Amino acid sequence: MTAAAPRDFPLSRALALGLLAGVMAGLFGVGGGIVLVPGLVLVAGLGQHQAHATSLAAIIVTAPAALLPFAMDGAVSWPAAAALAVGSLAGAIGGAEVMRRIPADRLRVVFGVFMLLMAVRLVLPGGGGEDGVVSLTTLALAGLLVTGLATGLLSALLGVGGGVVMVPAMVLGFGFGQHLAEGTSLAVIIPTAIVGAWRHGRNGYTRWRAGLTVGAGGIAGGLLGGLLAQRLPADILQTAFAVLLVTAGVRLVRRGRQSNEVSGAGSITK
Repeated sequence: MTAAAPRDFPLSRALALGLLAGVMAGLFGVGGGIVLVPGLVLVAGLGQHQAHATSLAAIIVTAPAALLPFAMDGAVSWPAAAALAVGSLAGAIGGAEVMRRIPADRLRVVFGVFMLLMAVRLVLPGGGGEDGVVSLTTLALAGLLVTGLATGLLSALLGVGGGVVMVPAMVLGFGFGQHLAEGTSLAVIIPTAIVGAWRHGRNGYTRWRAGLTVGAGGIAGGLLGGLLAQRLPADILQTAFAVLLVTAGVRLVRRGRQSNEVSGAGSITK
């Protein structure tokens, strides 16, 4: 595979991209890859695989800033984060290895439909618990471990931090409140992004300089988004997160279908 040649990436645009991704990270407990991946493709001229990997490098810098307001407010379940992280790190290693082989268009469609279903469930009555201490049984910790495994796999494949999987999973499957789920998600995203970016770097995909520059712009955005999230009511935050899932899900399904159509047309003309 021939790597795409990056275009000139002005510092102002890199920082602006990071700022926007940082606000989303802090506000919704996600890594910001939903913004970073298309931004790196369209603005920086990176190839799709490079953009996924470089997005994770930016998240390494952005996620800790977004996590800080949640941690200071006690909105992080560290035992749950540990269970998720163990599975997520294993998934990130595996995901980085299979990214070169799996049909990305099919993965986008499946993941997009999953996010649409999660969005619908989030806005239905009973779509979340109350913020506070969550009682975690051995079975619940095992479930979080499996959730982390799926998260790490999708994180490495799609260049996202994994919050779009973890947050609805914690809210719907384990009774977390929205704030607690977002804070816990951010705690897991940091090691997941480090491992994913490192593994992609070994395969020659990660553009560390571009990623860390974008991430620097996300520091202020992450702090701002995290502080704002702490001040918004959980139901409003949950609805806004559902809108984010719908937007990202529709985009992934459309891109996957378009890729299928282009691939099918190409095979017919051969």
